[in-house]
Amino acid sequence: MVQGNADEAATTLAALGRLRERAHRRAHGGAWLPALGFAVLLLASAALYRHPLAQPHSIEAKHPFWAGLPDEQVNPVASYLFWFLGTPMLFAAIALWYAWRARRHGVRVRWPLAAATGLGVLVLLAVLAAVPVGPVPDGLVAASGPHWAGLLTPLLPLAAAVVVLGRAEHSRGLVAAGIWIAVLTAWLCTSFPLGHLPGWTSMLIGGSGIGGQLPLRPAHYLVLMALPLLVAAAVNLATARRPR
Repeated sequence: MVQGNADEAATTLAALGRLRERAHRRAHGGAWLPALGFAVLLLASAALYRHPLAQPHSIEAKHPFWAGLPDEQVNPVASYLFWFLGTPMLFAAIALWYAWRARRHGVRVRWPLAAATGLGVLVLLAVLAAVPVGPVPDGLVAASGPHWAGLLTPLLPLAAAVVVLGRAEHSRGLVAAGIWIAVLTAWLCTSFPLGHLPGWTSMLIGGSGIGGQLPLRPAHYLVLMALPLLVAAAVNLATARRPR
């Protein structure tokens, strides 16, 4: 009798576990599309740079870096419009996606907080630095030290939104992806030329103690930023489609 009760309890607990897992997949199985959207926006921004892949002989970096990274832009105003129109459009698409999922599955995700965070930081960015009209006279002196003003970049609002969405979706992958984007952005946008390494880092890679510059261009760094988002999207989609 005791053994029968124990088996019944174990069966009930297993059923509850499967039910909990199914409910979690139903509620958070849609994170893959927003993650993919963020990745696409990042990769598409490579078109904003004059030399996204090739290494030019000289670079005229216009500040603020409205393309996102401290490199020569095709047109600063076009970069400004790309982010200040593209980011709200992305959140509008995410809103439609979650509204559709809510009607189909009857579950809701607190995604509006992510949109409010991303758009709020973006508006703050617009207040702190208005639409650019040309290069700052000393905009090429960045090699001598960090440019903290470089943190006025539209990549940070995107990173903040990804972190908040990851919290809402209970996705460690999205949270890690947002932190990764923020860390790369903070490093790249406070040093010049792009990917400049401080002197002490060369000792870690067997150099002579003099800082250098990684042979990577904006498109390469954008791919590095987007990779964790693509991985998180693939994992979430595979989990959501797992047989129930």
